[in-house]
Amino acid sequence: MAVADDRREGCDGCGRTVPLEDLTAVSMPDGDSLACCPDCEPHAREAARKLSSLDQQRGTCDGCNDTFRQTDLEDAVLTDGTVITCCPDCLTEVPGYSDGGTNTSVSNESTGADTTELATRRNLCSQCHEWVSVELFHVTTIDGRTEELCPDCKDAAEERGIVNDVKLRKAEAREVLDVDADASAAEVRSAFLQQIKHAHPDRKSGSRSAFKLVKEAYDRLQ
Repeated sequence: MAVADDRREGCDGCGRTVPLEDLTAVSMPDGDSLACCPDCEPHAREAARKLSSLDQQRGTCDGCNDTFRQTDLEDAVLTDGTVITCCPDCLTEVPGYSDGGTNTSVSNESTGADTTELATRRNLCSQCHEWVSVELFHVTTIDGRTEELCPDCKDAAEERGIVNDVKLRKAEAREVLDVDADASAAEVRSAFLQQIKHAHPDRKSGSRSAFKLVKEAYDRLQ
């Protein structure tokens, strides 16, 4: 944070120079503090709340049974229909799931599955009830229903005029935050903090739509 003079400093959110007495320190979960003007303070506190919530969400790996951040766990659907939730290390041991595609047997103590079948990232469309390997669209219809739709069913729903809202897919959210598919929760959080500063409406590089998009992308990856 650059000091403009003895009585004014720059806001870490929008970058504007404001009187010292108008700045408020907002503590983030990683221990850093942001000095914010009155306009940026509520946004910073909301970001801190979401980041704290992300750190608290935990889940259990079906492979090693250890506890991990929920965002570090992934589901794999075996060809026999078994769904297992694994940490990154255990996921590489699932046959056909790693880049190497080694077809070796894997045992799952939690599900009782012992198989040499290939595992893939598959998702069940709530409309056509078909398993697809692409990420589903989270769709809200005009009558308030939420659906997880494959691309074909999403397009069909839009043509019928029954779609009220379509949330960002995770792939799109990662593109907005400029993070890789295997980015950790800490990396996603760091990218969000950087992007939200640039997207703030009070900055030349930002706008209300960009600010909303960055927040939506981060929410999608929680």
